Amino acid sequence: MYFMERRGAGVPVVCVHGFCQSSAYWEPTLDRLAESGRAAIAPDLPGFGGSADQPGPYTMEGYADAVARMLDAQGISRIVLVGGSMGGVVAQHFALRHFDRLERLLLVATGAFTTDPAAALAKADVLASGPWNAATAESVVAGFFHQPQAGARKEMVMRIAMGASQPAAVEAARSNARSNTFDRLGSIAVPVMIIQGRHDTARTPEHAAAMQKQIADCHIAVLPNSGHTPQLEEPDAFHDLALPFLTAKGDGG
Repeated sequence: MYFMERRGAGVPVVCVHGFCQSSAYWEPTLDRLAESGRAAIAPDLPGFGGSADQPGPYTMEGYADAVARMLDAQGISRIVLVGGSMGGVVAQHFALRHFDRLERLLLVATGAFTTDPAAALAKADVLASGPWNAATAESVVAGFFHQPQAGARKEMVMRIAMGASQPAAVEAARSNARSNTFDRLGSIAVPVMIIQGRHDTARTPEHAAAMQKQIADCHIAVLPNSGHTPQLEEPDAFHDLALPFLTAKGDGG
């Protein structure tokens, strides 16, 4: 599995990207963690980014296990985990399947279940039936940001989306649509922070509020000018919240 890495001390922070995204979405976070001296890793999940040619299963559970295998290969026993969007769903499954490896958990622009699974599965069917081209990529990334993107940022998100494996994107979309961790969130015993964008229509602040009620140690922050990718839309505000949580003492780091 391809991954982006920053060397440093402490329990490594692992950042997992969302649907049709890649580790590039977390590069600013890795850089800021490196400035604080913290070790950080952002993998490209199988089917996306530099891992686009890797085999599946392209499921939420399969991705959680793939992250665990990456950690095994790197000799890493425990982590602080970050997941954004679909990566947040993967992170929830990691917390449930590999709980002994987790120190703390940051969930970004995500939820425990899909509000309308039938509609999400129908969208996956559209991705499966048509060509994988610029128009398809545009339809995927259109909901990532509150403000329209242009220039280098738009080129980046389009390039990454178009570079995804179509079979991986379809299977991942279907798995994400069917995933429901809500009734198991109470078993997450580590500190959790949830950061949402006020204008996120895919995973709303209400999703975060519902999750908070299920988790014993969970805090929520809502960024006022963000949509579905707050780490890129409001990077200063996001990192002001995220970095103290991710680098907190008492977690082995």
